Amino acid sequence: MFQIQFDRGEQMGIRRYASRTVRLAFMGGLGIALSGAATPTAAGTPAGETVATAARSPMARTSQTNPDLAALARLYQRQAETWARGDGKAYATTYTPDADFVNVTGEHMRGRHEIGVKYQRYLANQLKNSRIHTLEEKIDLLSPTLALIIRKGCVLYGAETSCHPNTLSINTSIAVKTSGQWLIRSFHNTLVNLAKTSSASAKTK
Repeated sequence: MFQIQFDRGEQMGIRRYASRTVRLAFMGGLGIALSGAATPTAAGTPAGETVATAARSPMARTSQTNPDLAALARLYQRQAETWARGDGKAYATTYTPDADFVNVTGEHMRGRHEIGVKYQRYLANQLKNSRIHTLEEKIDLLSPTLALIIRKGCVLYGAETSCHPNTLSINTSIAVKTSGQWLIRSFHNTLVNLAKTSSASAKTK
């Protein structure tokens, strides 16, 4: 089993208003920030927010020697690009025809067609002018045709350059390789409960 882990920029899709209601909760997959906005300095970062670092390819350090990691990097770059330009149908082509997609609200989308139809609507409305941003990523190549990917991140809107704690989520993807092509077969996204995480961390100290 090949395992690789990075901290870097990207992903998912949840957003809350000041009233703490969830605006949307979805995620796409990748490993790059797409806005081109400058990374804020520590002095300019609002308290409690996580700074979005400069984008890096998730498999940049090993893709030259591992063609599967290079292919996965290209797959997630394509997800990021299609999401950023608001093309839900193109975004859905990074999933298998029979894919399962569960967002943080518990909505279960079944199949590439449903993912494409719904994301075309989401990216034109609630997720308009957004981009996926990943802070952490872990990739396990479980076999020559199966990969497990776990990411932590958020969705950034407009000129935003950092993730607010209320928008952080962790998602798990299963990627499969069929006829030489890597695609996402299953995706599941979950909000990070910072209160419980902090409490559990304090108890272990």
